[in-house]
Amino acid sequence: MLQFTKLAVVVVSVSALVVADIWPSPLKRCQLNDAACYEAQAQSFLRVFKHGMPALDMPSIEPLQLGTLRINSGGHSSSLQFNLLLTNATMHNFGNSVTIKSIKGFSKDLSKPLKLTFLVNSPSLEVRANYDVDGKILILPIVSKGDLVINLHQVVGKTRILAQPEQRDDGHTYLKINDLKTIAKVGSGHFNMTNLFDDNVELRESTLKVLNDEWQALLIDVQPKVLEACDRVFKVVLQKLWHEIPYDQFFENE
Repeated sequence: MLQFTKLAVVVVSVSALVVADIWPSPLKRCQLNDAACYEAQAQSFLRVFKHGMPALDMPSIEPLQLGTLRINSGGHSSSLQFNLLLTNATMHNFGNSVTIKSIKGFSKDLSKPLKLTFLVNSPSLEVRANYDVDGKILILPIVSKGDLVINLHQVVGKTRILAQPEQRDDGHTYLKINDLKTIAKVGSGHFNMTNLFDDNVELRESTLKVLNDEWQALLIDVQPKVLEACDRVFKVVLQKLWHEIPYDQFFENE
């Protein structure tokens, strides 16, 4: 019995050390009711760990790897009717420019899922990708491949997360993300595409002018696909962190 008690003490002690070692420096724990504190820590997290955390196999957020996006444009503007395939898509300046405005929803009540809300903004984000387009702009048929850059300005985003508390055999409670979804508003934007019409300058410039004049209509088609890709990355990043760090270790003891 004495040996079992000693073993239990050792296991608990080691578990506590492991938890302590996992906590990512230089972040600090906050009081649960101190929203300003954990908003500041979330901001620090974006800056310090924007290139990922190899120890947790957590991917980089600078840039965000968005992967492949398929966009069908049509129905929102008679000027734009095309299928756009984006590959190797990345979002730049997220880790550098995003400001955490508020975080709400953390609670001591772990009998039900937590409903978390993150509000953020950024003065400027940039999406880069290889593109393959097939369709028409105005009356011109367009079939081209090249590089695409989308500049997004004055972006305001709201991310809602549904997280289920789960107690493990180590006695700690961890969060599992059941759902994560972002909505956003973009103040203005600009498209640029290389190799349009084999880089015929006149056709290229006139086409880009139409695209940018029809920015709001094009955004209706493009934005949901970009947000879906961002959310996939956000979910992986947060879940990697929350899988390793117990929820009850997020905050200082009150």
